[in-house]
This record gives sequence, structure tokens and C-alpha cells, in this order.
Amino acid sequence: MSATLDERLGEEASDTAIPAAARTLVTGWTLLIGGGIGLIASFMLTIEYFHNLADPSAELLCDLSVFVTCQPAMNSTAGAILGFPNVILGLVCFTIAVVSGVVLVARVKLPDWYFVGLQIGLIGAAVLITYLQWFSAFELRALCLWCMVIWTATIPTVTLTTIGNLANGRLGRGGVKLGKGLANWAWVVVVIWYLAVIGLVLAGMWEPIRLSLI
Repeated sequence: MSATLDERLGEEASDTAIPAAARTLVTGWTLLIGGGIGLIASFMLTIEYFHNLADPSAELLCDLSVFVTCQPAMNSTAGAILGFPNVILGLVCFTIAVVSGVVLVARVKLPDWYFVGLQIGLIGAAVLITYLQWFSAFELRALCLWCMVIWTATIPTVTLTTIGNLANGRLGRGGVKLGKGLANWAWVVVVIWYLAVIGLVLAGMWEPIRLSLI
């Protein structure tokens, strides 16, 4: 009984440093800001997509160079992973993220099952952007501008929300200790993820970039 009490006191002491309510607020702002940036980028990509459908020969706003251009991604099989354009998926998912963020910032309590569903969606987003990063670097050898904005917004959104969910016990009590341990290193995880993506892109595009400089 005393051991259980000590454990509870230890947890309360940890929660005093970073209260659960504060972590929830951070999660809310993360979803709101990250989702908002992703939603804007998805909207711009949708406009470019319709522009490309109307005139495939037209130069798009995101066509900055031979290495930064949206058309190869739009016209590839990876541009419609689920059988419909990825831009539709982005519009829906980032809207959910923004709405979830607004609700949490307003301090409305959501059930744990909602966070579990949200977490599954975030894991799906992480897997999807990782595949698209690999495909862009190694298959297309070209980067989509608005896709890169989406990647940039998705990485911290997935990282911070996941750590917050773990620390608050929304994914089970077994993940609380891990979440609290990662809380102080969250942005280090984000930076490492960014560096990994940069390394992946350079590995895939190094040869064409090198040849273009000769």
C-alpha cells in the first residue's frame, strides 16, 4: 500500500513540473498550428492540381526548378495512394487536426478513444510522408514545394502530439514514463527527424544534383 502511495506521489511530483493540463494545451496548439499550415499547403496544392488538370502544359506556381516542381508528384502513382488524389486526404485530415486543436485549446475535455483514433491517424500520416519522401528522392528525383511544407508541418505535429498522448496516459499507463521522459527532448526528436529527411533526400538526389553542377 505504501509503495503504491509512493508511486502516486512520484507521479504527482512529475505532474507538478509539467501539469497534464499544460501538456494538453501544448498538444492543442501543436495540432492547431501544424494542422493550419498543412491545411493551407494542401489547399494551395489543390489549386495547383486543378490548374494542372485544366492545362497540363502550364507552368505552376510551385515549379521553381528542375528539382523543385509539383507536376512529377501530381502525375505519379504516389500522388494518389488510396486511389484518389492525396490532396483530398490532406484537406480532410488537416481539417480534423485544426478542429481538434481548437477544441483542446478551448479546454474541452475529449475522451481517450478520440486521442487513440487521432494517434492512429498521426501514425498513418508519418508513414505516408516517409514513403512520399523516399519516392520523391529516389524515384522522381524532384521535390514538390507544397509537399515539403506539409512534411515540415507534419513532423512536429506527429512528434509533439504523440509525446503528449503518451505522457498523459491516453495510450495506456505503460507509455506514461516514456512520454514524460521524451517531453524535455521533443524538439530534439523533431530536429533529428528533419535531419533524417534531409539525409534521405540528399542520398536519393545527390547524383542528379552533382551532375547539374558540373
